[in-house]
Amino acid sequence: MPRAAHFEMPAPSSTLLLLLCCFTCADCLAPHIMFFLIDDLGWNDVSMHGAQDIPTPNIDNLAAEGVRLNSYYVNPVCSPTRASLMSGRSVIHHGISRPFPSGNDAEGLNLSYTLLPAHLKTSYNYSTYMVGKWHLGMKTADYLPSHRGFDRFFGYYSGVMDYWTHGMSGPYPQSGGLDLHEGGADFQAGEWPSGMLDDPIYNTTGDYSTLMFARKAAAWIGQHAQERPQKPMFMYFAFQGCHSGDNSFVQAPNVYMKRFEQLAPGETCGSWTVPLTGKCTKAAMRKSVAACVAVVDDAIGDVVTALKRAGMYEDTLIVLSTDNGGPTDGADNNNMNNFPLRGCKGGYFDGGMRAVGLIHGAGLKKTGYVSQHLHHVVDWVPTLLTAAKQGVLNDRTAHHDMTYAEGERHFLPGDGIDNWDALSTGTPSKRSEIIHVVQADGSVEQSHALRQGDMKILWHPGLSDCGATHFGWYPPPNRAPGYANFTIRCPNPPMVPDTCTEQKPCLFNISSDPCEHENLASKRPDLVKSMIATINEYREHTVLPWRNFAHENPAADPIKHGPDTDGYQGLYGPWLTRQQEKHFYPTNYAGPGYPSDRTISDGDASVRAFV
Repeated sequence: MPRAAHFEMPAPSSTLLLLLCCFTCADCLAPHIMFFLIDDLGWNDVSMHGAQDIPTPNIDNLAAEGVRLNSYYVNPVCSPTRASLMSGRSVIHHGISRPFPSGNDAEGLNLSYTLLPAHLKTSYNYSTYMVGKWHLGMKTADYLPSHRGFDRFFGYYSGVMDYWTHGMSGPYPQSGGLDLHEGGADFQAGEWPSGMLDDPIYNTTGDYSTLMFARKAAAWIGQHAQERPQKPMFMYFAFQGCHSGDNSFVQAPNVYMKRFEQLAPGETCGSWTVPLTGKCTKAAMRKSVAACVAVVDDAIGDVVTALKRAGMYEDTLIVLSTDNGGPTDGADNNNMNNFPLRGCKGGYFDGGMRAVGLIHGAGLKKTGYVSQHLHHVVDWVPTLLTAAKQGVLNDRTAHHDMTYAEGERHFLPGDGIDNWDALSTGTPSKRSEIIHVVQADGSVEQSHALRQGDMKILWHPGLSDCGATHFGWYPPPNRAPGYANFTIRCPNPPMVPDTCTEQKPCLFNISSDPCEHENLASKRPDLVKSMIATINEYREHTVLPWRNFAHENPAADPIKHGPDTDGYQGLYGPWLTRQQEKHFYPTNYAGPGYPSDRTISDGDASVRAFV
C-alpha cells in the first residue's frame, strides 16, 4: 500500500503546549514505556513463583530489580483483558466478555474509546508502536491498531495463527488465510490516512513468530533512538507465545524442545519440521509449553538488550503481564499451569485471572520487593499516564487528569484507578475492590465475581475455555502437589471441589486462603448478602456482553479479501464498509442495552441484524 506524503502531529492542546516548551532531551524525563503481554502464561509457568521446571531468568531478573506484582489481576480470557488494558474500562463496560472467534465475527472494541497509545500521543508526545497480537476487532479498517493510536503496527489481527506460517488452518502448505500485516506512519513521509489498510506480509513461512516479533521490536527500538531521540517511545509487545498454535498444539523450535526432553522423553506433540511421535500426552504438551515459554523469555532478553544498545534502557519503564491464567491439564491442546491456584483460563477462580506481573525501571522509587497491593489490568491506562506526566514535569505530586473525546463515556466505578503512587513508592494501593464480572439483565452469560478487600464472592465461575470444565487444582504432569517451594503456599487441595451457583455462591478469603479451598459462604451470610448488594449496584451501569449480538459472517472469508497464493487461501482483514458496520452492529455504545438510535434490518443476508 502507498504511504501518505507527510507527517503532521495533531494540533496540541494547551496542556500539551505547556509540556512541549520544556520537551528537549536534556530535560525530558518522560519514560519510554515497554509493555510485554504474554499469551496464556500461567501462574506456575515462571520460575520466580517457585517451581524450576521452566527457568525464566530474564523475567525473574526484571522482577527482582523492579517490583513483582503478587496481587495483580486480569480478565480470565484474551480479548477482554486486551480491551481493558487498552481502554481502562472494566469488562462490565466494554462488554467484551469472551475471546473474539476466528476472524469472522463482528465483535470489536468500542470506537468511541480513546485508547492508551492515543492518550500518550496527544497528551505527552509519544511515538507509539505495536508488535504482535491485536485481537480487538478488524471488521472495518477503523478497528485496526494503526487507526487506534499506534503509529506503527506489525503483527496479526486474530486470536490464533500458526507460529511458522502465520496463517490459519495450518500447518503449511494448508495454511488458510494469511494473518500477518504491517501498517502505520513511516514518520518521514506522513500520517497514516483514515481508512488505510495495512500491508500483508508474505514470504515469512518458517520464521518462528516469537523470534520474528522480537527482531521487529528490536529494530524499531534502534530506529527510534536514531530518528526520534527527543520523543518518548511506547511499545506494546503482545506475544503469540504461548497460545496454542491455530487451535492445535503449542509450537516451539526443536532446539528449545530438546532443552526440556526430560519432561517427556521420546514424546512430542509435533512442531513444524518435528513430526508427532507416539502419543501426544499431557507430559509432551508440557514439554512444548516449556520450550515456548523459554523462547518468550529469551525474546524479552533480546528486547532488553536492544534497549541497552540504543541507550534507552535506563529511561524505560517496563511492564510485563499475562492476558489470563493458563489453559491447563491438556485443555485447549495446551498444558500451561496455574498450580497451586485453583481453576483455569476462562474461569473466575484465581487460577484464571491472578496474573504474572511486574514493573521495572524508570520512575520507580522503591524496587526489589514483592507488592501485595491490589492492582487490576484496567488500572494501567491512568497509572501509566501519570507516570508519563510526572516524568515530563519532574513532579512526583502530578497526576494525569483523564480527558475524553466528544461522546466518549467517562470512567465509571469499576474502571481504571491511577495506582502509580502505590507501584512506584510502595504506598498503599488505591484499589480495595475489583468487580471481576457482573451480568446485565438479559445477558446470555451467567458468571458473577467481586473482590472486596480480602474477600471474594462468585457464582457460575466457568465462563469459557477450560474455565467451564476445570474447577479444581492441577499440578503439572507427573508432579505431586508439594513438589516445589511455591511463593503461594497452601495445604494439599480438597479431593472434591465445591460448586458455586447463584443459589449457593462461594465466598473465599483470598489473603488467608489464596488457593480457594474453603467456602465460607455458610459461615458469613451477612457478608454474602452485603457483597451481592454491591454486585447489584454495579449491575445498574453494566452493558450487555457482545456475545448477545455476535454472529458469524460469511463476508469475512479470507478468500474474498486476498489472493490464493504462496500456500495461503486469501487474507484476513476488514470485510465491512463503515455504513454496513454502523447499520448492523453496536459500534459506539454508551450504556446498558446499547443505543436504539439506529434502524436494524435483516434485509442483507450476508450481514444479519442482531440475533
